[in-house]
Amino acid sequence: MKGDLRRLRVWRFLSSGALQDSVAGTAIAIASVPFVGLQSAALWLAFILTTALSESLIRLGGGQGRAELADLAMLIRTIAGAGMGLVLISEPDPDAAIAGLAVWGTMVFRSIVVDYRKPRQLWYRLGPPMAAGVFRQISIAFEHWRAGAYGLVAADLSILALLMAVSTVVFMTLKERRQTFDRVLWEGIAKTRQLEDAQRVADLAEHLAGSGHFRIDQRTLEVRRSVGLMELYEIDPASSGAPFSELIKMYELSDQARIRDMLSEVVQTRRPVRWEGRCKLSDGRVKYVLTQCNPELDEAGEVTGIIGVSMDMTEARRRETALSESEARLRLLADNISDIVIWVSAGGRILYASPSAQMLGFTPDSMVHRPLVDFIHPEDRRPATDLLNRVFEEDSPDAKLTGEFRFLIRRRLDEPVWLEGYANAIRDPEGRPRSAVINFRDVTERRTLEEDLRLAKTHAEAAARAKSEFLANMSHEVRTPLTGVIGFSSLLSRAPGLPPVAEGYVRKVITSGEALLAVVNDILDFSKLEAGQVDLELGPFHLRDFLTEVVDLFAVQAEAKGLQLDLQILGEMPEYLIADRSRLRQVLVNLLSNALKFTEDGSIQVQARYDWNRPALEIAVADTGVGISEDLIEKLFQRFTQADGSISRRYGGSGLGLSISRQLTELMGGSISARSAQGVGSTFTFDLLAPPAESVPVASPPEALEEADESLRILVVDDVDANREIVRALLEAVGQQVEEASDGQQAVSLAVRQTFDLILMDLQMPGMDGFATTRAIRQLSPENSTTPIVALSANVLPEHVMEAERAGMNDHIGKPIIPARLIAMINRWAGVRVQPDEVVAQH
Repeated sequence: MKGDLRRLRVWRFLSSGALQDSVAGTAIAIASVPFVGLQSAALWLAFILTTALSESLIRLGGGQGRAELADLAMLIRTIAGAGMGLVLISEPDPDAAIAGLAVWGTMVFRSIVVDYRKPRQLWYRLGPPMAAGVFRQISIAFEHWRAGAYGLVAADLSILALLMAVSTVVFMTLKERRQTFDRVLWEGIAKTRQLEDAQRVADLAEHLAGSGHFRIDQRTLEVRRSVGLMELYEIDPASSGAPFSELIKMYELSDQARIRDMLSEVVQTRRPVRWEGRCKLSDGRVKYVLTQCNPELDEAGEVTGIIGVSMDMTEARRRETALSESEARLRLLADNISDIVIWVSAGGRILYASPSAQMLGFTPDSMVHRPLVDFIHPEDRRPATDLLNRVFEEDSPDAKLTGEFRFLIRRRLDEPVWLEGYANAIRDPEGRPRSAVINFRDVTERRTLEEDLRLAKTHAEAAARAKSEFLANMSHEVRTPLTGVIGFSSLLSRAPGLPPVAEGYVRKVITSGEALLAVVNDILDFSKLEAGQVDLELGPFHLRDFLTEVVDLFAVQAEAKGLQLDLQILGEMPEYLIADRSRLRQVLVNLLSNALKFTEDGSIQVQARYDWNRPALEIAVADTGVGISEDLIEKLFQRFTQADGSISRRYGGSGLGLSISRQLTELMGGSISARSAQGVGSTFTFDLLAPPAESVPVASPPEALEEADESLRILVVDDVDANREIVRALLEAVGQQVEEASDGQQAVSLAVRQTFDLILMDLQMPGMDGFATTRAIRQLSPENSTTPIVALSANVLPEHVMEAERAGMNDHIGKPIIPARLIAMINRWAGVRVQPDEVVAQH
């Protein structure tokens, strides 16, 4: 490259017009010395050299103005040359004329050869010698005319015309050649630029595609390689690069032989050949290169060369390998997954089915191109179609698309399987759903379990209803005779002149009845606790009075067994607490009753303390009774369970008291525990949340049997004669007027004819029950539509009380009847009239 640049500079220097004129001027000056003298020749040469040097200096400065000045210097020098030729021709010596003609000829020849492409320089160079020649020819013709040689004048003019014609032809030819040269030159430049642009585009394309090309000349075996090919093999394109044979050596020996065979095959078959191999780069990395060679043929069909294109296939092969591995993993997953994967088109036709579809008895290929709904049970095809429609809705791309359908099993159409489907839409770049993939999972077993669970729930609910009905019936059937037992024994105990032995028997009957009533109440309480139907009735009460009152209830029994019963209040306690007084009393009474039952001698202590930090009340009941072993303590709080069978045989009991106590204390925000040692005694401790009360509650009147405030007309409705008799006896004993009705129809008939101040209504009666009777009285009897109606029934469950309120009853008294409560209820409703739709909840 440097040698070429140097040669170019030398050529430009030698081809300079000023240098050529200086050399030519020196030769002319030397040739003209014999004719014009040394001094004249030297002066002329100095002038020529001066103008040549001036032209060179001016052209070195560049610029349009300087170029014109340089051309002027050249014109002056050319005129000087033409003048020297004219001087030499004018000399009488023939040799001088020959020298002058040589000067003009040289100048004309040089102009034609060198400056024919430059119009202005051509005229500058060619104009002076031609003008000098024309002037000389005219001068000769004039001399011949003066001499009278008219024939020579004609010859001179002919020569002048010939000279002018030749000059014109020369100028026209030079102009045509110049235009042709310029056109060819510009076309060549344009094609060169096109080739350069094409080469740059090709190089860029090769760079982007990771490819390159080469050409092998079949005659000279010269190899031309593109920049892209060098980059493909990671060889610096700026360097001379490795020979083509070195590129071949980058392949393994077997591949090198294959490359040579490929080149030979191209020459022999004159057809393209493609081959892919692996080459090892200088840093040890391996590339996959795909090469295709095409033959280059001449007009005779002979191979003149081989043109080859190589492309880097490493990334493509890596992706193919990764894709193949991914497809293998996907195939492995699809072949072994238990779920059925279905790919469906927008029209609902199956495009793909996983191998697990064979569980339906169909091969995946047999399902393709068929509608998905063909394999779904007819009853489920509509919801399945709706699911597919939602999948292809463009306005709900994030909707949860799931559903469960029955699929048909081939050859067992009567035994469909339940499949749960999860659908996902496959969307195009614009977000429009084009297809969908649905993953189906077998949920037949789950559906079976759910159905079994529903049946079990139905059975459990039926069992719960049956239990509730059983408890209600048992409560009614037990409380009904207890009404007679407790009621008549209470009446009998107040009869005058009763023998002492009979009084003892009556007391035992009353005690047994109350014990039986306690068992029934425990069972009902436990049932309500299990159903979550117990609500706490929180209110303030005096703590010391409450504890003293409960302990005093057992003082007589303790004294009868010779036991010491003490109450101890430890530490500072609030005067009033807020809690459910009745439920707290129920727990404490249960613990004291057990302590008295299982203690034969010794003492029973009740200790109470208050935790101001929680705030909570803690009560402990300690006895010196039989005790139990430590491993049996936890069984005490289980329902229907006692420490061992001997306890139930010796002391009796239902085994529900402590279980109810635990549930009540937990309901009140506390807990209960026990410590015991066999033969030493037991200590039961419980606590409950009970904040101090700020206000003093009004004392409730005691439930004592007292006279009624006024005499009322009372209608007693009950289908049991004994119950009516007891109520009549209790009411008439306190001065009340009583009418009886043995069923609902009789009660309605009496209510239509008479006006009553109070109606006591049994709930469970044959024919028209108490609820229907109440509604009938409210509607048919204007006189008794505002009469208070009180339920008097053995049905004491919460649902029975609520139903009584909805039927239009105003109060509720449970059986067996407690005389004091009955009289208190009469006093409460004496003289009261109610609205027909009024419901007053008093219990």
